[in-house]
Amino acid sequence: MPQSRRPPLPKGKQSSKSDKTKRNTSSSQNSKTNPRKGTDENTTKSITTNPLVISQFKTILNTFQHTFSHLFTPELPQIIQSIKQSLYLRDYVTAFDSPEKLQAYVVRWSVARALAYFEMISGHWWSEDVTQTFTTGRQRLRVTCVGGGAGAEIVGITAAYSFLNSSSKSRYPIEDEEDIDRGLDLTFLDFATWTPITDSLYSTITDPTKESNVFLDKSKFSAKCYQQDVLTPLSDTTITSMASADIVTILFTAGELYSQSPTATTKFFMSLHALTKPGALLIVVDSAGGFEDLDVLSKKNDQEGNSSSSEAGNIGGYKLGFLLDKTLTNREQWQTIASQDAKWWRVPQELKDTGGYPLELENMRCLIRVYRRNDDP
Repeated sequence: MPQSRRPPLPKGKQSSKSDKTKRNTSSSQNSKTNPRKGTDENTTKSITTNPLVISQFKTILNTFQHTFSHLFTPELPQIIQSIKQSLYLRDYVTAFDSPEKLQAYVVRWSVARALAYFEMISGHWWSEDVTQTFTTGRQRLRVTCVGGGAGAEIVGITAAYSFLNSSSKSRYPIEDEEDIDRGLDLTFLDFATWTPITDSLYSTITDPTKESNVFLDKSKFSAKCYQQDVLTPLSDTTITSMASADIVTILFTAGELYSQSPTATTKFFMSLHALTKPGALLIVVDSAGGFEDLDVLSKKNDQEGNSSSSEAGNIGGYKLGFLLDKTLTNREQWQTIASQDAKWWRVPQELKDTGGYPLELENMRCLIRVYRRNDDP
C-alpha cells in the first residue's frame, strides 16, 4: 500500500498496552503563551481555553460544515461505517475508492486534527521557532505537507496563520513594509486523489462572503495538491516543493510508512537533508499508541520492503520516536528542537458544550518531533 493520508485506525487495531508509550522527554510549550490554562497537560481535568482560541475553533468547524454541507444527510453514518470497516482491514484502496468516501472521511476524521494542528501551532506545541516562523519574515511562508491531502492541514495551518498574523502584528514588527511579500503557500503530497478536497476547502477559505469561516485573501494564499507516493521515486514537482519549503510536515503518516516498508521509509527520511534547505523545519506528529512499536526488518528484506517479518528476519521492535531521532540526528544533519513522546490534545469542553459540530470530535494522544536542518558541512 503506498503512502497516504494515514487515518486513525479503529481502537481495536491499536495497541492495547497503555504503558507502551514513552513519557515526555522535553517540552517546547511556553506556559505564558499556552492558550489553555488551569491543569497539567496530560490530566483529564477541565481547563479554560482562551476565548479567542475558541472563536477560531468555531471558524474551523464552520469551514468544514460549509464546504461539505451536502454530506450531512441520513446516509452519512452508513458511508462512515463502510470506511471504518475498510480501515480496520487496512484496505485503503476500498476505503477511498469514491469521492463520497473521501469527503465522508474528511468530515469525520480530519476536523479534529485541524483543530489540533491550529492549537499546536498557535500554542507553541511545536516550539517557539515554529510559531514565530508564521509571524515573522519578509517573504511568503512555504509549507510542504507529506500525506496532507485530507483537509486537516489546509484548514489547521491556514487557521493558525490567519490567527497569529491578525493578533501578533505588534509583537513582531517589521520595518520597510513596502519590501514585504508575505503570504502562505501550501503544497500537499499524497498518494490518493485528494485534489478535489483541497480545492473545495481552498474555495471556502478564500471566499470573503463567508464571514464565519477561516479566511485568507487569494493574493496571500495558495494551495496545491499533487499525487506522490514518497516511498517511490520523487517527481520533479515534489523535489522542487521540498527544496523551497520553510517547513515540511509529516502528520499522522510516518508510523504507517514505517509499517509498510521500514527500508524505504528510512531512505526517505535520510534523503530529506539533501532535499531541503538549511534551516528548514521538519515536523512529525503521529499517534502515541497506534504505531509506536514498529518491527524493523533486516537486510534480507526485498527492495520494496514487502517481505514478511518471518522471511526477512525481525530484528526487534523500535519506537517511532527512537527511529526518527536515530535516522535524522545520528549524523548531525538535523537538530531536535521539540520532542514529546506522549502528549494529549483534547477537544475543549467549551466546544463540546456548544454542540457546534454534528459528528464526534476525538481527543488524540500524540508523539511530536520537530527538527531543524543543519547547515551543510
